[in-house]
Amino acid sequence: MKNHVNFSTVKLTVALIVLICLSAGTYIYRNPTGDDAWFAEQSYWLKETGIVRSNFFTGVLDWDKQLLVSHKLFLAVGAALMALSGNNLVAVQFSGLIFFLIMVLEIGAYVYKREQSRQSFYLLAILILIFSNRLLIKMSFENRPEMMLAALGFGSFLYLNGPQTKPFRVVLAGILAGLAFLTHLNGAIYSVAGFAMLLYLRDYKSALLFGICTGLVSFCYFIDVFMAPNGLSVWYYQFRHDPATQNAFGLWSKLTVMLTYPKMFFQPLEVLALSLVLLFVGYTQRAFIRKLPVKLTVYFLCQLIAFWLITKKNSGLYTVLFMPLMFVLLYELYRINPFRNRGLYIVLAAYFIIGFYGIIEIIYKNFSKPYLPDAYASLRTQLPARSNGLVPLTFFFNDYERYGKLIAYESFLFQFNESERNTERLAAWAKAQNLRFMLVDYKNDRADYVPDENTTQLGDFRRTYTDGRFGVYKR
Repeated sequence: MKNHVNFSTVKLTVALIVLICLSAGTYIYRNPTGDDAWFAEQSYWLKETGIVRSNFFTGVLDWDKQLLVSHKLFLAVGAALMALSGNNLVAVQFSGLIFFLIMVLEIGAYVYKREQSRQSFYLLAILILIFSNRLLIKMSFENRPEMMLAALGFGSFLYLNGPQTKPFRVVLAGILAGLAFLTHLNGAIYSVAGFAMLLYLRDYKSALLFGICTGLVSFCYFIDVFMAPNGLSVWYYQFRHDPATQNAFGLWSKLTVMLTYPKMFFQPLEVLALSLVLLFVGYTQRAFIRKLPVKLTVYFLCQLIAFWLITKKNSGLYTVLFMPLMFVLLYELYRINPFRNRGLYIVLAAYFIIGFYGIIEIIYKNFSKPYLPDAYASLRTQLPARSNGLVPLTFFFNDYERYGKLIAYESFLFQFNESERNTERLAAWAKAQNLRFMLVDYKNDRADYVPDENTTQLGDFRRTYTDGRFGVYKR
């Protein structure tokens, strides 16, 4: 029996190593997303000027002057990485990897503390599930705040967890929850969950201490708001009119989001995978649910309810915020009464197929498409240096500093109604912005208002170069 266990451990270890190597393979030539560039530009200006702003979105809510509704701590991390490694894509992508690894260590620490073994079947199994989750692997190398939120939020829970809640642990938990709020306003769910859990357990002194600590740290979010002229009114205006969320305001919109909240955990397939396994194990172990650690179940429910109340969008992307607790719940549910049946094998097979296919798909895309920073660098001889231009968001990597003021196409998108968006209006608007060139990505940008490969003249702009993918238009 012992040899069988050791053999199983060896197989699990080999499987984990293979998955880690595949995950690392997804980081090679990972092309930037629009969010990578959007947040990177904000971090760049924070590093250069000490305030968050964006030239890319000139004319949108005065973001080119100062962006007060921003992910403060997350952008500061990006600025620090840029200061250390330059304004390149890999530097900011590391923001996701750093906090992904912290999250993995936190989950591993939770299981290790329960099992008291680094070679535990459960520890290896949970790590295998983590490194075969497509959403986590994708988000672990993107310049977005969700991974940082998950690591800080779960860290806050870990300090509150345990048979006794000691004051210094409560303080650390409050600080981490507050830092999550500084990272993203969605981070408020960790402050709410921690405070509500302590109240539920009738640990009122700890609840008060936690509330004070997380409140003080969270208040730091408004430092730049109060320092800016008319900062509070500008902040509210930017918050209320953000193009990405303004359609979600209003009673009916909020009710729609609340009623459709569960779909966040089931769309797309990469999100469904973990939810399906957790639901199956939870249903199979329903007779033992009351044996789950009270703090874990109460905190998870409070987190779910808090996000249900505050979110304006049910994107599957936000499932990352819940994944550390979902993995821990899965571990605890299975550990209570280990079982194996056909249903378990089926849901695990679906999980691994979705994850493995997704990871291979990422690797394939990385190597089958031109690496954008290199592609942009090859266009340098076609673009006038130190000039103002209209460019794709991803043009930030790695030529941003070589030019004057660069504006993204999304700025035009957010400033004009759908009926007004056309190529003629785009050309007139670009001229009014005193732009000398327009760079078009024919492959990736298929919006109706963006010129296609058959367009050689656009208002005062004439195409001077094309290679089939990119087109350069100059005044």
